[in-house]
Amino acid sequence: MARRVYVREIYFYIMCLVAIILFIVGLVTIYDSAINYVKPITYMTRASMTPMYKEQYGDLSQAEIDKLIEEEIAASLNNEKIMAIKGLFRGALLLIIGLPLFIIHWKKAQEMWRLNLDSD
Repeated sequence: MARRVYVREIYFYIMCLVAIILFIVGLVTIYDSAINYVKPITYMTRASMTPMYKEQYGDLSQAEIDKLIEEEIAASLNNEKIMAIKGLFRGALLLIIGLPLFIIHWKKAQEMWRLNLDSD
């Protein structure tokens, strides 16, 4: 005799799949954010910013312009680090949600599997 499959059981397995996906996305987010924190990337370079600053602040000396450029690049790198920290927390939250979600639904699905086998 064939084993009966209930909608509730299918729901539990689908939720397990969703939890696994959450867990994987959380791991990838943590990995990516950790790399971005250790080595933040900015697309601002001294070469690309110098002509713009010379045009905008023509009355300043080259040393003052260099100081402004360095401050802006540092602020950009700091902003990238802050975004990486937020990404680390976001990834950790996905792990914290995904793992218990999987465990709870997997246990329920296995209980239904055993109940279904016992009733046959």
